[in-house]
Amino acid sequence: MRLLLLSAALIISASSFAQLTPTFDNISIPMRDGEVLSADVYIPAGADSCEVILIQTPYNKNLYEVGMPMGIGLNLDSQPYAFVIVDWRGFYGSSGANTSNFERGEDGYDIIDWIVQQPWHRDRVGTWGPSALGGVQYQTAREQHPNHTCAVPVVAHPEQAYDTYFYGGCLEEARLNQLDALGYGLSPVILANPYFNSIWQFSASGSWYPQDIHIPTLQIGGWYDHNISRMMDWYEACRNSALPSVQDEQWLLVGPWVHGGTGIAFVGSSIQGELTYPNAEYVNNDMSLDFFDYYLLDAVNGWDATDKITYYNMGDDNWLSSNNATIDHPLNDVLFLNDAGILGTNDTGVSSTTFVSDPANPSPTIGGATLSAGLDQGPYDQVSLDARNDVITFESGVLYADATISGKAIARLNISSDQPDCDIIVRMVDVYPDNRSMLINDGIQRVRFRNGYSQGDEEFMTPGQVYTIDVELPFTHYTWKAGHRVKIYISGNSSIRWNVNLQDGGTMYQPGTGNVANITVHHDQTYPSYIHLPGSNSSLGIANANEAIVSVYPNPSENQLFIDGIKQANYTLVNAQGQIILQGTGNKIETSSIATGWYLLNVSGEGTEKQFPVIIK
Repeated sequence: MRLLLLSAALIISASSFAQLTPTFDNISIPMRDGEVLSADVYIPAGADSCEVILIQTPYNKNLYEVGMPMGIGLNLDSQPYAFVIVDWRGFYGSSGANTSNFERGEDGYDIIDWIVQQPWHRDRVGTWGPSALGGVQYQTAREQHPNHTCAVPVVAHPEQAYDTYFYGGCLEEARLNQLDALGYGLSPVILANPYFNSIWQFSASGSWYPQDIHIPTLQIGGWYDHNISRMMDWYEACRNSALPSVQDEQWLLVGPWVHGGTGIAFVGSSIQGELTYPNAEYVNNDMSLDFFDYYLLDAVNGWDATDKITYYNMGDDNWLSSNNATIDHPLNDVLFLNDAGILGTNDTGVSSTTFVSDPANPSPTIGGATLSAGLDQGPYDQVSLDARNDVITFESGVLYADATISGKAIARLNISSDQPDCDIIVRMVDVYPDNRSMLINDGIQRVRFRNGYSQGDEEFMTPGQVYTIDVELPFTHYTWKAGHRVKIYISGNSSIRWNVNLQDGGTMYQPGTGNVANITVHHDQTYPSYIHLPGSNSSLGIANANEAIVSVYPNPSENQLFIDGIKQANYTLVNAQGQIILQGTGNKIETSSIATGWYLLNVSGEGTEKQFPVIIK
């Protein structure tokens, strides 16, 4: 029952104890193979004929008795469309239909064929729906029914590829379990193919068909949705490869939204995780109805002048737009991982940082682009991870101006371990002035797949040897505000979202206790580690001209350190393990009693905050 309620939350943004009554209930729609699908039809009172919005669902058509989507709710009679809601073949009212040797896109074609023969239909059909209900719209569009006029797929793309389930070579276990609970039964096939092979190659090539899109679409996504990267790729492909006459009739809307289906957040809600976005509330509904009115009713509403991409600038909390096929920034800022957990534009590191990864006590998943009844969705504070010994962090100084990225961040890390395999998870966050560490997104890489994802690419680690790996984070558009900090968390697992690596080099996805791994991230001159941020931000690397010029000398120091540029400085001296060794106020620091080694000196005062790596001899 909980899963049915979650599905309803995914589909319907209005709720009420009252219900709609279908105009035609449990209609049988014939398919080309002689099977029938069950449908409900809702027609506004007093309408002789209407244009139709078709919804094909695996989550029970009866849920729409609670209300129509796009904010219509129970107000069916105050809007112009008839709605046809059809249960997928093999699900709910259509569970008796034969599911062998069929194509869902062909079912969609046959449903539209039936609709156009009904006396209450005019001549056009639009389609709508999120997630699986969005994917089936692409399958239907591929069949190119002449009356299929336009589509609004939400948090969806059509591709079924290896990395749809194995991100960075690691199974997104919680989502697969959720899909099984919803009745898809994918686990046997997915788990039987943990390597990229001919099956995945066939599946990917057969489900990537932008050249077959012949109708206008409004594609709607969310920055906290697990589909967002592939959605961005798919949209760009449609702009470049769809039928030439409709390439410029492909629109994209991306808001600060989760996938939906679990918890209280959904596409269009203002509350997303632990943050709130009032100016993004129900923008998706308004744009969807404008789109349908333009294409189904010939409304003169200015839709054709709408910029092709409308997207939310998270962090700055405003809407932006573009007419390009992508908003991927062509340049990159580089932030180096340095000693004492510093993230900076200069490569000053001379050492490494080690953490423990224990399969019996994995670091927890805290929000993010999840899809599981057991996990939160969206932006959540990651600060509780700071206290764990299986997580390390690297953090920039306070930004003096806003810094914006648009695209996929990539962490290139040089690592070693005492075990033959491990996973590396990178979580990118925004550190607020109140020290909240709000998750932006995260990515994972299974190290045995650092060279590729086929069985032939698999290569285990030799203990102590250093390897370079890339951890790709999902596409995002984000602004760190002035006064905030850029921060990344690095760990060996994130449970329960991702499968926990047993780290023993054995067969994957089998039960076992596994091995505890000591994982080292190197950040020295021979093995630098860094993160590419898609953008061009002077605030990440150039000092504010209005700030005082602060210096620390001598460096290296034997007996004393002096702080120049601030009349009365506040300082904190931190060792390479992150422990505070000394703190105080003044411009002279006695160092004769401090052990030799590398330290980080934090200096603040007169509106300035600086960090200096120092060596005490």
